[in-house]
Amino acid sequence: MKALNSLALLLLLSVTSAVNASVVQYSLTSLGGNSYQYEYTVSNDGSLGGDIEWFALQFDPSLYDETSLTIVTPEPLNSEWDQLILGSGLLIPAAYDVFAVSNGIAQGTSQTGFAVQFAWLGAGLPGSQTFEIYDPVSNDLIDSGTTVVPVPGAFMLFLSALFGMGLFNVKRRIHG
Repeated sequence: MKALNSLALLLLLSVTSAVNASVVQYSLTSLGGNSYQYEYTVSNDGSLGGDIEWFALQFDPSLYDETSLTIVTPEPLNSEWDQLILGSGLLIPAAYDVFAVSNGIAQGTSQTGFAVQFAWLGAGLPGSQTFEIYDPVSNDLIDSGTTVVPVPGAFMLFLSALFGMGLFNVKRRIHG
């Protein structure tokens, strides 16, 4: 029974979304050699109390060649957001800084298509990054977290079915 409780907890932790009010998902595309592209989807669940109008993604200069960071966000998204690559400083990583020109990401919605190409300096494949969301009026940091890879719906369905079968078997053993 203890093993089943541990399995249930592990499954629950693996299928729950981030605790953050905002979620930034990424997809990674290899462009050959050590060149890659991230495409981001930014989601606003509404708990920030307003639109997301300014966010930044950090690039550790020991893992990313910051001179290679290139914004490749397509139109019309590109014209709806001011996007900058900010160089690193002492103890400050490089950043992809994104600011809404007019409307931000409304509560309960997502925006996809933000994209950056880069040269990877690390071992293995590039992975998660730190993101920060700011209030555009006060400049206060209002949320932060780590980017995540989206989990496909079919995989989530499989995990749910597996969990359900496990509970059914335990219930059957207990009640004979």
